[in-house]
Amino acid sequence: MRNLVAGKYIARFSFRSIGCRILAPVIGVLLLSLIAVPVSAASNTSGLSVTNASIIDTVSAGQVLTQTMTVSIGSTASATDLTVSVDGVTQSSNGTLALVSPTEDTSPDSARTFVSVNPSSFHLEPGQSQDITATITIPQNIGSGGYFALIDVANPPSVTSGTNVAIVYSVGIPVYLTIKGSKIVQSGTITGISDGDITNGKPIDITTTFQNTGNIYFKIEGETTVTNGQGVLLDDVPIPLTSSSIIPGMSRDLDAIYTPSGSMEPGTYTIGSKIMLSDGTLLAQSDETFTIQAPYVPPPALGNVTVAPAGASTLQNADGSISIYFPVGAAAIPVNLALNNIATTQLPVAPAGFTLTGNCFQVNGLTGLLAKNATVTVKYTSDDLSKANGETSSLQLMRWDPGTNQWVVLKTKVDTKAMTLSASSNLMGIWAVAVGTVPTSSGINWIVIGGIIAVVVIIIALATWLLLSRRKPKQKPAKR
Repeated sequence: MRNLVAGKYIARFSFRSIGCRILAPVIGVLLLSLIAVPVSAASNTSGLSVTNASIIDTVSAGQVLTQTMTVSIGSTASATDLTVSVDGVTQSSNGTLALVSPTEDTSPDSARTFVSVNPSSFHLEPGQSQDITATITIPQNIGSGGYFALIDVANPPSVTSGTNVAIVYSVGIPVYLTIKGSKIVQSGTITGISDGDITNGKPIDITTTFQNTGNIYFKIEGETTVTNGQGVLLDDVPIPLTSSSIIPGMSRDLDAIYTPSGSMEPGTYTIGSKIMLSDGTLLAQSDETFTIQAPYVPPPALGNVTVAPAGASTLQNADGSISIYFPVGAAAIPVNLALNNIATTQLPVAPAGFTLTGNCFQVNGLTGLLAKNATVTVKYTSDDLSKANGETSSLQLMRWDPGTNQWVVLKTKVDTKAMTLSASSNLMGIWAVAVGTVPTSSGINWIVIGGIIAVVVIIIALATWLLLSRRKPKQKPAKR
């Protein structure tokens, strides 16, 4: 009987022959080498804070769950009375959550009636804290998708002496519940695209308004393209992943700042917007045209250069803190490039394990790949170094790849004497300095594995041949 357990298979041969006793440990080591080993509070200026300040869970019909949160005020804060209430929730176009009173909370996705809190009011002296418990009871006849509420911890309005202004300090605790096993719908639509006011000397602000038409909350990202009247792509501007989820029925304004590499002639242009989930799943896309009546002049670039096939060229800003060297033959045809600032709010979210320092820029004018790699050199700042805790080896150059909608962490050379970071790439676009460590690959090298498997097969075949040759009966001499 064939035994597929490696250890037992080896043991079966180990008693058959000397040859197999020698080969068995070798096979065992080779088989073991195939095993993959893995590498290894919300607050405000009043001092009011809440720990464990969110309830996000997957629940079932009839389930009861509880969560304890701790409310505290600072040691220098004034003594205060606090109330805890459960309200409906709505969301502004920038993602901010807002309370909906019980009388106005008519949303079918509301979880307000599921939630109770204890205590609902208490008093705190400076430096004191109080535990509050939220109990959530899911109805037996619950529907599908997600349900939402907001627990509000607030002090009574206090009127500042000599004014008529009442000040309320509060902390909102979001409650996001997903019904286990129910039908989840992640869908949405683009309800509008606006190019704002086109003013000489200022970037073009493009706003895409997206509405969540599904029954669950999710984060989104996207991209905005600008093409001219002949359909030529002028630029591709990423829309970074939203910092908070959009709840069903709500809309979010997504901004993309477009800085052309040169002036734009009068004519009709097209904005294309695509909105995706964080995994790249397309939710919606739409086009909108806009018209430029008079020649548009963009804000002055940090630097300009024409990259031609016959000669080398360098694009840099005035103080030389950003310098990009293009070797001979980097461009197949002459291309005009501009070095521009980019707002940190326009940067896509950093990949796991990395933090963006805010030292960033954008190279406009190149929509394809270079024929040869350019060398990008950036001076790191004292703020960059501070965010890296003084470890220059943690500083990395990253480039946004619009084709895959993800950051590419580049092999970065650090020059501590010149305080520069350098990397090579054949794609320009958005660049940023980040803090993080490129992980050592813990995956399996399949080329090596293939070789090991081949050796194992040969050894087993050899062992089998040795075994069979020892068992082969000797021929008897012929009778005379």
